[in-house]
Amino acid sequence: MKTWINFVVKNRIWVIGAVLLFTAALLSQFSRFQVVLSSDNMMPQSNHYVVTGNELENTFGNKYTVVIGITAKQGTIYQTPILEKVKRITSRLISTPGVIKVNVNSLAARKAKGIEGNEEGMIVRPMMEQVPRTPVDMAMLKKAVASVPAYEGILVSKDQKTTAIVAEFRENPKGFRVIEQQVRAAVDPELDGSVEVTVGGLSIFLSLIERFSDRMGFLLPIAIVLIGLIHYEAFRTIQAAALPLITAILSVIWSLAFLVISHRPMEAFNASTSILILAIAAGHAVQILKRYYEEYAKLKAGHQDDNPKELNRKAVLNAMVKVGPVMLVACTVASLGFFSLTVFEIKAIRTFGIMTGVGILSAMVLELTFIPALRSMLPAPGEKESSRERTRTLWDRMIERIFFWVSERRSAVYTVAFLVIAALSLGSYWLKVENSQRQYFFGNLQARQDDDKLNARLAGASTLYVLVDGGTDDSIKDPAVLNAMEHVQEHLAQDSRVGKTLSIVDFLKRMNQAMNADKPEFYRLPASRDLVAQYLLLYSNSGEPQDFDAYVDNGYRKADIQMFLKTDDSVALTEIVKNTQAYAESVLPAGVRVEIGGGIASSLALNEEMIRCKVLNILQILGCVFLISALIFRSIQAGLLILVPLIAAVFVNFGVMGLIGIPLNIPTALVSAMAVGVGADYAIYLAFRMREELRSGVAESIGLRTAFLSAGKAAIYVSTAVAGGFGVLMFSWGFNMHLWMGFLVALAMLVSSFSTLTVFASLILTLRPKFIFPRESEASLKGAEVVA
Repeated sequence: MKTWINFVVKNRIWVIGAVLLFTAALLSQFSRFQVVLSSDNMMPQSNHYVVTGNELENTFGNKYTVVIGITAKQGTIYQTPILEKVKRITSRLISTPGVIKVNVNSLAARKAKGIEGNEEGMIVRPMMEQVPRTPVDMAMLKKAVASVPAYEGILVSKDQKTTAIVAEFRENPKGFRVIEQQVRAAVDPELDGSVEVTVGGLSIFLSLIERFSDRMGFLLPIAIVLIGLIHYEAFRTIQAAALPLITAILSVIWSLAFLVISHRPMEAFNASTSILILAIAAGHAVQILKRYYEEYAKLKAGHQDDNPKELNRKAVLNAMVKVGPVMLVACTVASLGFFSLTVFEIKAIRTFGIMTGVGILSAMVLELTFIPALRSMLPAPGEKESSRERTRTLWDRMIERIFFWVSERRSAVYTVAFLVIAALSLGSYWLKVENSQRQYFFGNLQARQDDDKLNARLAGASTLYVLVDGGTDDSIKDPAVLNAMEHVQEHLAQDSRVGKTLSIVDFLKRMNQAMNADKPEFYRLPASRDLVAQYLLLYSNSGEPQDFDAYVDNGYRKADIQMFLKTDDSVALTEIVKNTQAYAESVLPAGVRVEIGGGIASSLALNEEMIRCKVLNILQILGCVFLISALIFRSIQAGLLILVPLIAAVFVNFGVMGLIGIPLNIPTALVSAMAVGVGADYAIYLAFRMREELRSGVAESIGLRTAFLSAGKAAIYVSTAVAGGFGVLMFSWGFNMHLWMGFLVALAMLVSSFSTLTVFASLILTLRPKFIFPRESEASLKGAEVVA
């Protein structure tokens, strides 16, 4: 280490130039940088819900549903001007790139057809080929809509005041904002005082996540300023505030550039990772800077007549030689912990792990090159700056008080810590796994209000699908299969959370009724396979081949039952899915496969992944921390002790989440990884400094106190800076995702640092492990005089 730092200091101009040139080259790549949200990147692709969703998409085109509700402010929707709006919006949507044209449904869509029977056969015609302009034509439209009960609640509300346009979109590589923009472009020209237009569906909420994630461009600079102010308050010098931030900003640039170069888009869920890297990098720089000031003060006291420039360079060398190895260990532990997340199937989590790991390694490289080179070029601290840094502040009094309790009142420390952590951890009993997209936003946002109105007025804005696979061509035409599908729909109709179901069954029942003089008692399925085939043939003579593409495949081997739901709550969805799956399996003939997926089933896939992987995720990072710590200190006991504050932070976070109702989902799950990956730094730095001081030959009480006032004080600086940096996310009003992450990361950092200074330090003093205390020393801290 000494040889390397000497080389860096000697060639400081070249080192600084190389770093800046490299950074400039990376910045040139930022033109390709983008923040998008890909649902496939958030989904565990092997999960059965996702597999079924992909099968549904490939077979029926069901992917991202958008529901547009048009509500008449006066009267019903059966008014010529309103129906003209429906027709124009439908036409615009059908011509929109990315729309699955055959799945666009509305009163004006060609697939929405009236079915009538006469002596010659079956007459199938578009429900509204032309907008009615006379009372007679309007009455005919009303009759046609009423004749197809399947459309009630889906295309026309029960009170006839609202009509819906339902569209399916393919995923756009530029994100969901493009989809929302396309929908708004189709809708906005029709906005006036005669109607209220509401837009909902999963795509709209995903678009909103992308737009709120753009706030990071505003919040990141605020975080930088806040972290700088915290550092200034801690050190009371401009250099101390500026140098860590320079390292941190460069680390963020390097990590973001790595994403661009590796062709990985920044996921909206990972947008806040930049603040995490900023805080981690600044934290390590603070540890170096704190040690630099200490070394400079020592050199100045013993060599007052020496050249300040020479003292400055020696202080840089001494500080890096002493703290550099510790920093290498801490960065290695944290980076490997985050890199370990790449084993998980969800791409967004892998991207988070890679980006954070690269950011930490970038900080390590910069702190071994750029920081010592730049610090050695800057003027040595003047007397005023040095005295300000040495001034006894609130931070010093806080650390001294903690040291007193750890050294003299350890029993009280254990008792209070156990009671607090245990009490807060109990809240995890109420922790709820919930990946609803609605929950990320405040209820007063327009998207939430539109969604509520659509759920109240129509069948629902959320969709879910039951896939029925008969195994052979034409198996769906079997009355046994069709009757079973009907039973499933009737079963779902009893659930108030299900607004409506729709399948090929509904159209076959209408065909049977139409061919039997519209008698109500014939609104039932045809009695035989031959009659089913005959009706479908008659329909095809005047209908269009793609009319049923959303309900059955070309070979009549697979069919789906579409569910329109009034909720996307994960608990409710789990109940609906399990109940429906069990019931469908009980009524469908043997050999017929039934699966549920598509639409908002993605949240169920995430729930299962959270439950399965979250514990594994935490254990994996804890395992990395334990293994590396044990190897570095050559002590299994060291690895176990360093885990203590991390486990405390995880337990407290999960407990507080349960107590105040923050759900476990993708963004909040990442907090536990952050807490474990970053929180280890505090214990590692403190353990190294305690060992260094105790093995230097000074009195035990003095050495421990020095370690606390140096590494312990730096831990408080770092944790408050990380907490403050992430705390700015709580200003992202309206977006719960940012509020939750800002609060939980701040909580985790403060718990990690304070449990390090209390529980971890107390255990060190109680157990007196050999990796800290000199082997030959048998002295006990008990009874030792604390130097004031």
